Amino acid sequence: MTLENAIDNEVSPVIHGFTGAINPNRRSKHKILFVDDDSNVINSLRKIFSLEPYDILFTTNSREALSIARKEKPSVVICDLRMPELNGIDVLQAAAEFLPSTGKIILTGHADTESSIDAINLGQVDRFLIKPCNDQEIRQAVAELIDLNQARLETEQMTQALAEKVYELENFQHGLEKKVNDRLEEIKQVNSLLDQSRKDIRLQYLSAIRVFCNFLELRSPALAAHSRRVADFSRILAQQLGLDEGETQQIYIAGLLHDIGKIGLPDRTLFTPFSSLDGDAQSSLLKHPIRAQTVFLNLPEMSEVSTIIRHHHERYDGQGFPDGLIGANIPIGSRILAVAEDYDELQQGWLADQKLLAKDAARFVTNASGRRYDPEVIGALPKALQEFGSTPMDHEQIVSAKKLKIGAMLTRDFVGPDGYLWATKGQVVNGRMVAKFRDGETVIGQDMKIYIMKPSALAERS
Repeated sequence: MTLENAIDNEVSPVIHGFTGAINPNRRSKHKILFVDDDSNVINSLRKIFSLEPYDILFTTNSREALSIARKEKPSVVICDLRMPELNGIDVLQAAAEFLPSTGKIILTGHADTESSIDAINLGQVDRFLIKPCNDQEIRQAVAELIDLNQARLETEQMTQALAEKVYELENFQHGLEKKVNDRLEEIKQVNSLLDQSRKDIRLQYLSAIRVFCNFLELRSPALAAHSRRVADFSRILAQQLGLDEGETQQIYIAGLLHDIGKIGLPDRTLFTPFSSLDGDAQSSLLKHPIRAQTVFLNLPEMSEVSTIIRHHHERYDGQGFPDGLIGANIPIGSRILAVAEDYDELQQGWLADQKLLAKDAARFVTNASGRRYDPEVIGALPKALQEFGSTPMDHEQIVSAKKLKIGAMLTRDFVGPDGYLWATKGQVVNGRMVAKFRDGETVIGQDMKIYIMKPSALAERS
């Protein structure tokens, strides 16, 4: 139990001694409580402060002083040190528990070191004045303590307000963190849905390509194989020219499907050199790029691909078909596809009267630079041809996705059937890659060629 509570329990409700207030009609926001068992001292203090703008409270009973202080909350308490029952230190110590900001003055005619120390340490006294004290001195002390009391109250209010703001800020921060975490969880879920959606779209795109490739395969396996070679070579040429992944993918898909407009043509028209065809067959063959573009009209995602296909028989000098475009007016994908297709058709005997060897086909397209073909594309031809060679080197082997195992190392970049780079040279295969490759292989319905390092060569490297 605190000293203040212990004292309150002993205080009689009957008022003792001489109590009251002066200047009752002059109200002030500051009150001063005088506590002294000597009524003469009380009267003297009343006279000193009779003209001051304070509400004056006084009592000769030390116990009653605590009740008055609790009720009136004075700005300053002036208390005699030696009084019956409770001394001034006891009174001020008890008052300090519920009036921490109130200024406290001890008046005494018997100052000693021990009393002074107790007054400061226990009573939390602000001033220690010796009786009889100078009127101006005590007025000055009260004025200073009123200012100090006001400063303490303002500090307490600011501290309380700051504490409330801190509490509000902590609550706001807690709420904000919850909202952020909830939002992050929503974003995570949305990203998961988007990832699944992109995967579904990719599979649908692969499925669409597979359907069209199957049409070519059903019409003619030779034509389908030609399209795959043209697509692979076109991709390599695009990479050599520094085209971005998106453009390279569009060119690769265009290579796979560039002959889709030939499906309805007879074999003689397909596999006979153009110069050997009669007029009707030539006219029909010249329309196949437009027919191919028409096939994709209702597929917005195939717009770029269909444009490349439409113009893949344009010539750099403007003598091609169907629109007679010249030079850079021809889409870069179409200029690349023209080189890749003619290079392969020359080796199949579909473009000239005889089949050419690979080196002769390369010489033919190189010699036609600036006329039939874009010189920039022809400039990329040597390195592209070197990379295009499909024969595995001594340290390599080719596997399908179903035979691909975790831990294998790729020896060449792998471009998926959607035209995107799925893995890079030197990459070690993990479980996620195996699943992706096998999904892709299932969608296109045929084995994919994946170049990996032979186990013996891989062991030697380790």
